[in-house]
Amino acid sequence: MINNIFRIIFVTVLTFAISIPTAQAVSSSTEKDSTVVAAHNSSVVETTFSLSKDILTNYYKNTDLEKERLTGKTILNTNLLDPKLSNYVEQKIKTKQYVTVAADADKENYSLNFTLLSSEVTKEGVYLSISTEATFNYVGLDEESGFGEISNMFFKNTSSGFMLTDWNMPYDYYDEFVLDQVDNSSQLRTNLTAKDSNIHQRQLELHDKIVDSFSVDQEIGEYHEKDVEVSTANTSALSATLRSLNKKNIVSYARNNIKASPASGNGVVPYYDFSKISGNWDCTNFVSHAILAGGAVVYDTGGSGISGSGWYYRSLSNRSSSWSGVPNLHTFLVNNKTKGPTGTSITYRTFNWNVTHPYVAGDILQFYLGGSYNNWRHSTIITEFYETAQANVVGALVTGRSASGSYNNNQKAETIYPGDAKRVIKLSGYYN
Repeated sequence: MINNIFRIIFVTVLTFAISIPTAQAVSSSTEKDSTVVAAHNSSVVETTFSLSKDILTNYYKNTDLEKERLTGKTILNTNLLDPKLSNYVEQKIKTKQYVTVAADADKENYSLNFTLLSSEVTKEGVYLSISTEATFNYVGLDEESGFGEISNMFFKNTSSGFMLTDWNMPYDYYDEFVLDQVDNSSQLRTNLTAKDSNIHQRQLELHDKIVDSFSVDQEIGEYHEKDVEVSTANTSALSATLRSLNKKNIVSYARNNIKASPASGNGVVPYYDFSKISGNWDCTNFVSHAILAGGAVVYDTGGSGISGSGWYYRSLSNRSSSWSGVPNLHTFLVNNKTKGPTGTSITYRTFNWNVTHPYVAGDILQFYLGGSYNNWRHSTIITEFYETAQANVVGALVTGRSASGSYNNNQKAETIYPGDAKRVIKLSGYYN
């Protein structure tokens, strides 16, 4: 593992042991050498960024577009990847292609945009952090969808040119499960298949798990009482009034704030990006602000530090765990009868639109991550619906934010953490 890949590189210019007549001459020589080094580094970054864009374009088109799969084009038809990394990526593409087909998630009007977030040139090679943003329509749907993902890549400088020897995507469910990398670390795993003999086995395990999950017929129709997680809160002495939330505003907030630096949900509670903290995502914090945008009030229990009660954010060091924790928000919402938002929890499934509406746009959808993480991992807002291959049977499109450059935009829920459990928190309103 290579640490601190985005540190600033300070270049030390060596001077020869000869007499320099004046300090001005030293300064002039140093500035000249520094300029040469900077120009070289800039050229190297430009070259490797161009290579990265080609690799990423092939990767995403292979996983997302039917015509690329049918023509047999593959990212592995290049000598730019280390063979060990190629083996890993080959299996990853195979699994993601399966998800696209099984979830009926082929895309059209497909566009990719790449942004270089940071770079570092060392004597060993070049580190790049790149944001990929995709926009598209699912085939047969008019709604615009998309996603943002971050790739951290290392190009080794070899005698025959640059070769990509390491590549991770810190917010990608596949890398999280297989590499046991469940934080947003920018650190790369060098020679990943050589370092851990179990990686290939975990790749096969995840693939089989996903295939099995799509092979099981989903229950369609009415939701039953057993599907609802009943509140355990004491309701014997309630005095709070339950008021309705504006779920259209929740949806609007989610759709309008995933890409840029998000705004405060109510203009009062400050927005802090939790992905700036190592090991943290911003997804549940983003959802909390979306609920604020729907009209909810905070429930500040007046504690200090990170409180296990209430639902509020005053500062990074003074807040409730429910504000930004995936399982913590769920626990608060399904038990709250005092102040702030409340709701009920049900298992996510597609449903017959003509029979029942178990959840609506503006409700919350959370995703579980198995493997070594084994907990609820990601929070999103349901923002649209799509009709499945079965007439009148619909599923959810969700929008969420993990970090700057990493987001879901009207994505089919079935394509996010496929193979693991999903649950809806149906927001009932808020107490004041």
